[in-house]
Amino acid sequence: MSVGKVNPLPFHPNQILRWDEGYVAIGVDGDFLYLDNNLVQKGEPKKPFPSSVKKAVIVENRLIASWIEHELMVARIAGFDLGTEFVNGPERGDLRSRTTIAAALHPEGTAWSHVLDAEPLAMGANQTQFAFMLWKRGLYSMGIDAGEHWRTAEPGWKELEKLPHAEVTVEITFDDDKLHVWSRGGGRITYDSGSGRRLESILIPFEGILNSVYSSNGEHLLCFDSGDIVWFSNGEIQKSESLNGAVQHAVWNEKFERWHIAGWREECVWSMNVLKRSQLDEIPVQIVECTDHTYVLMNNGHFVRSTL
Repeated sequence: MSVGKVNPLPFHPNQILRWDEGYVAIGVDGDFLYLDNNLVQKGEPKKPFPSSVKKAVIVENRLIASWIEHELMVARIAGFDLGTEFVNGPERGDLRSRTTIAAALHPEGTAWSHVLDAEPLAMGANQTQFAFMLWKRGLYSMGIDAGEHWRTAEPGWKELEKLPHAEVTVEITFDDDKLHVWSRGGGRITYDSGSGRRLESILIPFEGILNSVYSSNGEHLLCFDSGDIVWFSNGEIQKSESLNGAVQHAVWNEKFERWHIAGWREECVWSMNVLKRSQLDEIPVQIVECTDHTYVLMNNGHFVRSTL
């Protein structure tokens, strides 16, 4: 491998997560693969569970992942000890014959695994805990051993009650000792991450359907279905822009105080002073920072050096 060039992944990627000894790449069909600190593949892809991963986070070198298979009404959440080899799990056909919780099949190679009785809507994590929202069940805060820290009811906003699906959770983000729950209609409820105490409830004054949120150091990038992006911090909208389409991923660069965004067939860098855009031939999946380089991971598995 030449300097700055990375071999493509052997599958279509869903996301890549950073941990102490490298990265974990997750494919759209549920494949897991270790990469080293230079994004070089280690071993072969494995599929612990025969379904796509809904969400995955890393807490203290434990990978927490959730799966949802709507057709079969199957949902799981599990933790993997990173550094332990991933292994292949059951086949998809095996899930059809296991219709009770007692007989349910679980992902293989896990430290723990649980059957979920509702759809996992969102999941977020900080250095010591993770939290996830279950449809019509509530918000759960957990430790890496799957022990429950606290739980609370699914949040609501009176102003959004009559709007279709506006109260549905789309994202959970952490900010120091605060946990934020964001809804499709632009509602945000903030909790104390340690106790679960509700601290604040607000509505973002921007029209649209919220699709995703990226948060870091008090800065929040709100991404709407329309392609609109909103920079929200200190309780206020700082600025907004319109992109080609829905944002796929974004990271906050503290040094340069700007957002690095994987958009719809475009890569963008957005600071308070300027928006730089570069068109891409494929749809990007994620911005990946590696040693001295920044890559845009494309949906075909190729890593492209950032041009911005």
